[in-house]
Amino acid sequence: MQIIWHGYSSVRIESKNGELSSTLLTDPFENEASIRFPRTLEPESVVLSHQDRKRFNLTAVQGKPFIISDPGEFEVKGVFVYGIQDPLVEKGTERPVIYRIMSEGMSIAFLGQLNRKPTNEELEQLDNIDILLLPVGGGDALDADKAADLITVIEPRIVVPLNFSLPGMKKKLGSVNEFCKHLGANNCEKMTKLKIQRKDLPAETLLVAILDRT
Repeated sequence: MQIIWHGYSSVRIESKNGELSSTLLTDPFENEASIRFPRTLEPESVVLSHQDRKRFNLTAVQGKPFIISDPGEFEVKGVFVYGIQDPLVEKGTERPVIYRIMSEGMSIAFLGQLNRKPTNEELEQLDNIDILLLPVGGGDALDADKAADLITVIEPRIVVPLNFSLPGMKKKLGSVNEFCKHLGANNCEKMTKLKIQRKDLPAETLLVAILDRT
């Protein structure tokens, strides 16, 4: 499996289950002066962290992907996606959605635009998470302090920070260094992309994978 970060809460997850290869993309964003979304991506599925699809730059995505923006269970080319939403949210109201993604025998939690601690009901569906993708820069989503607290609750093996400040970014967000400071992690490792197999998941220490934007 490979996880590539494009900026904000947009990641590309490339995986293979048996003979089925699949690319899953999250939260394509509108172009800015120095933060531009790649227009060459042709994923099999697109997962949106909010039910309001107008928040995302879907016109930049090539091909005819299956778009997921609601709670429920979905399967696309061997990748299982479980959309989770606060059960107290009024039906018919568009709200953020968090996801559990299963591929290559690993569990990934994608918390794209979450701005609060998950409810107990949501946390029950986020047990035994291997890789946690979560916002850390604040703005409309979790900031460094809240993100660090949530990691101690979910207890993943690998954390991939999203939605943090980059040079030229339009939104004012906190830095990934601030997040590492709050987490108190000495094992924050910078890398171009996260390439991982289930057998290589860290057993005892938490790995914080800070990805370059590509």
